[in-house]
Amino acid sequence: MAGSIKRIGAMGLALLLGYLVLALPNQIGALARASEWWPPLELPLMLMALWGLPRRVTRLLSPLLAIVLVLLTLLKLADMVALQAYWRIFDPISDWRLLGPGWNVFSGTVGTDKAWLSAAALVVVLLLILATMVVGWSLLARQAAPGRPAGQRRWLWALASGVLLVSLLGGLRHDTPRLADSSRLMVEHVTQSRQNLRDLAALKAHARQDPVAQTPTEQLLTGLKGHDVLFVFIESYGRTALEDERYAGVMRSRMAAIDSELGQAGFGARSAWLASPTVGGQSWLAHSTLQSGLWINSQRRYNWLMGTDRVSLARLFKRAGWQTMAVEPALTREWLANRYFQFDKVYDARNLGYEGEPFNWITMPDQYTYAALQRLALSYEHRAPIMAEIATLTSHAPWTPIPPLVDWAQVGSGRIFNQWANAGDSPDVVWQDSERVRTQYLKSVDYALEALGSFVAHYGNDNLVVIAMGDHQPASLITGEGASMDVPVHVMTRDRRILDQFGKWGWRPGMLPEQDSAHWGMDALRQRLVEGFGAP
Repeated sequence: MAGSIKRIGAMGLALLLGYLVLALPNQIGALARASEWWPPLELPLMLMALWGLPRRVTRLLSPLLAIVLVLLTLLKLADMVALQAYWRIFDPISDWRLLGPGWNVFSGTVGTDKAWLSAAALVVVLLLILATMVVGWSLLARQAAPGRPAGQRRWLWALASGVLLVSLLGGLRHDTPRLADSSRLMVEHVTQSRQNLRDLAALKAHARQDPVAQTPTEQLLTGLKGHDVLFVFIESYGRTALEDERYAGVMRSRMAAIDSELGQAGFGARSAWLASPTVGGQSWLAHSTLQSGLWINSQRRYNWLMGTDRVSLARLFKRAGWQTMAVEPALTREWLANRYFQFDKVYDARNLGYEGEPFNWITMPDQYTYAALQRLALSYEHRAPIMAEIATLTSHAPWTPIPPLVDWAQVGSGRIFNQWANAGDSPDVVWQDSERVRTQYLKSVDYALEALGSFVAHYGNDNLVVIAMGDHQPASLITGEGASMDVPVHVMTRDRRILDQFGKWGWRPGMLPEQDSAHWGMDALRQRLVEGFGAP
């Protein structure tokens, strides 16, 4: 009797888990919709397969179904994260490479101990689900096997048919039919993967046509000769920061303050919009899009690009006489991607000289990064002009804590920032309240722009040209649903001739782009610069 109860319990639990996995939507916002939990069509079909196929087949089919359901669970959870962070479904072929960066951000947000505990709990839960379903589905398969009472087999088939009918009725009951959603999801992933391959083939064909790379050296970037040209990526700085009413008031005040500060230092600014190839993360996709002049909007494309001989923007500047460098404070080990970019020098967390404490996952504040660049490169006289790509970091999640701007003379080795490295609530406390997260995001972007404007006004000279842009919009927690993938872009310099050229392209005066300001893809900037500032 006890054994029968255990078997019934195992089968019931397997059915419940199967229902939950198959009905589970792959979007966080859909979890609360009752229609999403209508009995899925796949469940009765799976039961019919177990009860209608030969026993030798179902011996293999039962554990196979259990494994497929666990993998489907992982896929849906991955989709939830990808849709929330990157506004797209998960790509199993290439997105596994995001596990490392994702873990760094997650552990920096909730704390290392909690992160490991969460990961361990997830593994244990998945193993328990797998074991339960392997046993339960195997027991279910035996219930309609030959030799079982005919009445029992009829009752089981009636049950499966009834569930099938209820599932089919869901297509009539709801505005959006939910017939075989899990199956459609798997088909969608396969279709996306095949489309990605076709798109990559088209990109490869397009990449072979690169007239910019054929520009004669004597005509290359002559309009920028003698200028230090800095390309600054401001982390998570998207169009939302300037237009969403939750942030726009503070940010517009900041832009007005920067315009005033730059004006007092003799600088002018022009601003526009760029469409970023990524959102919520994967900043390297934006960096490689700018550098290559190609639309690198996936890890698959990025991996391909790293193995090509497509001429990077850094190589073009180098050929034209600039000393090139990448300033990457997030990097803590060798940057293998530089085999493609070919910057002359890479400054990272190991050689920027920062002696202060990290700000959780953030290795150093933006102000220190700018001060280090000034000390290590820009302050030297009788040198070649410098082209640098700078990836700032303070406005990266988890957006807490955030230091204030200090006097530039006090930056030194960065130890002055220690007093704020552990200030305020920790990320795991802040991230329990979405409003607090948005407040911290606003503070971090405000700081990032304040640091940039102060750096240009304080250290800038007649030869400085700064092109600063967001790398991508933040995750949908910050932007809300339906936001664009646009980021602001600004050019700052004292050279009126350079400002006029950007003005001809539709970049509006000042630090605040307008609705009708120029709107380019981030991949267009490389060609525009070469053609617009090259010799006739």
